[in-house]
Amino acid sequence: MSKKMLQFTKLNKQNPDKRETGKRKGDFKEIYDEFINDKATEQSSRCSQCGVPFCQIHCPLSNNIPDWLKLTAEGRLKEAYEL
Repeated sequence: MSKKMLQFTKLNKQNPDKRETGKRKGDFKEIYDEFINDKATEQSSRCSQCGVPFCQIHCPLSNNIPDWLKLTAEGRLKEAYEL
């Protein structure tokens, strides 16, 4: 397990900022702005790498969430995107 994981005890959860309502009304894009890479890496380190990954079980796309978060926490974003 990456030494950068299990930071949920030290880092508070943060979501990306919501886009302004006026901008969101005119399109069907995501309502949240994108995280910058550093913030995504920081937040992914909060993953507890639990034995039963409920995040993956309940993902409608069946994405491999724990491995994706581990790679992101290690700064290996390109590999995470390809997963």
